[in-house]
Amino acid sequence: MSRLRQQITMTADTHLAKLYDELSGYPCDQCEPKVELPGPGEIAVPLRLRHQGRELAFFSTMATFGTPLDITVAELAIESFFPADAETAEVLRTTDWKAAV
Repeated sequence: MSRLRQQITMTADTHLAKLYDELSGYPCDQCEPKVELPGPGEIAVPLRLRHQGRELAFFSTMATFGTPLDITVAELAIESFFPADAETAEVLRTTDWKAAV
């Protein structure tokens, strides 16, 4: 959510603002956690999710285009999530996600 707020601030994109409003309206029994900034030597902040009694850990990469020639591409950001540990990778490989949803 904080990354989305940052993108809204930078771009003033009304579609992103609507997305933020929609996501903020979803029910959640936990308050939004404060973002912990990594310390020296830490290069990744893991995303941790609980799924069926297990904690899954992911790290993400964000790809943006530094010098696009097209204004549409200038606002494009692609975030990809990868398993941060062997247990998460195994869960992703073995879970039938169609049945899990």
